[in-house]
Amino acid sequence: MFGTSARIRLRPSYFPFTEPSAEVDVNCNICCGKGCNICKNTGWLEIMGAGMVDPNVLKASGIDPGKYTGFAFGMGVERIAMLKWQVRDLRLYFENDVRFLEQFQNGLL
Repeated sequence: MFGTSARIRLRPSYFPFTEPSAEVDVNCNICCGKGCNICKNTGWLEIMGAGMVDPNVLKASGIDPGKYTGFAFGMGVERIAMLKWQVRDLRLYFENDVRFLEQFQNGLL
């Protein structure tokens, strides 16, 4: 997805509904890992979060946490598109500006 030269990392994290939790980061291709305002000068951009569903969430959903467990994960589609198209401001995806959206091939991000 990001090419053979892309570096990724998996690191522990915190999300309120999962424990343990982790995030997947990819090196920022805007600044080539040197640090910029897109990656908050870290050289990395979070693209995915994951974790084991907290038993209290299962219980609140009517699922017996003694019998079942769950795994939650999600990718930031806009961040992936941001890296692919080297868009410098994530908010552009949510403003519905036709001039911005029409730049993409066949209207597809």
